[in-house]
Amino acid sequence: MDEPYRSFNSFLRKKFGGKVRKIPVNAGFACPNKEDRAVGGGCIFCDSYGSGPIKSYDLSIPEQIENFLAGRRGEKYIAYYQAHSNTYAPVSELRRKYELVFNYKEIVGLFIGTRPDAIAEEAYPLLEQLNKRIYLSVELGLQTIHPAGLRYLHRNHTYEQFLDTFHKLKERGIDVVVHLIIGIPGETKEQMLETVKEMNRIKPAGIKFHLLHVLKGTLLLEAYKKKEFKLLEKEEYIELIIFLLEHLDPGIVIHRLTGERDREIFYAPAWALNKVEAINAIRSKMKERSTFQGRLC
Repeated sequence: MDEPYRSFNSFLRKKFGGKVRKIPVNAGFACPNKEDRAVGGGCIFCDSYGSGPIKSYDLSIPEQIENFLAGRRGEKYIAYYQAHSNTYAPVSELRRKYELVFNYKEIVGLFIGTRPDAIAEEAYPLLEQLNKRIYLSVELGLQTIHPAGLRYLHRNHTYEQFLDTFHKLKERGIDVVVHLIIGIPGETKEQMLETVKEMNRIKPAGIKFHLLHVLKGTLLLEAYKKKEFKLLEKEEYIELIIFLLEHLDPGIVIHRLTGERDREIFYAPAWALNKVEAINAIRSKMKERSTFQGRLC
């Protein structure tokens, strides 16, 4: 067994015939959840950069791309519109900003991170057109299927809203990657498994697993300092991920196994700063146990 789970890296190598790198981009979009102060002013875990790049945050889209490409010409890339909600704008603005990636022959894919409640009906035809010109993937933040967890995280959308958006994208042949958070306070192992089983039912193209971690300047940091919840220890997280992978459809690509963020804004848990070590530990334990993604599916 070469890999105990279907990794994003191996998926890209098979699709494009070699290594493909991601270019994180702040495309200058806002987020409806952050703008609506009446419902809490954004997700409890979200930092001021909207999960986007920090060092290049204030640069234009072309500047961000060109800086990343400098000295790396000849390789293949995916432009990842990462910061905030990258479908939250008039279609004319979306088109103008998405079209910029076609100026670079090295860019073979466009990934668009957004929320389930931030895609207007008129945006779907544009996404469908893009999907015919480049490898397109829309990343939807879900985190959990459970209402209590969504409320705790201040997501301010329902699972039903997610499903509606998910199916509209899937009907148009667009790959959807779903973000899930492991370690939401109050959520049990059984509830996490229910979320994974629901992913097996709807079959997204990919999943990103995120460890619940605390960043500076977030509402979650305030709660953590008040000792309102505990973060997962490294071994706890590894065991949970292995358990969930064993129950996950083996056809779903794993885009991420843990959360990560820049040290400048990271607060806790300290072990999560070493992403490679955590991933290697997951792989190693799965191989030791001769287990794999989908073994118990």
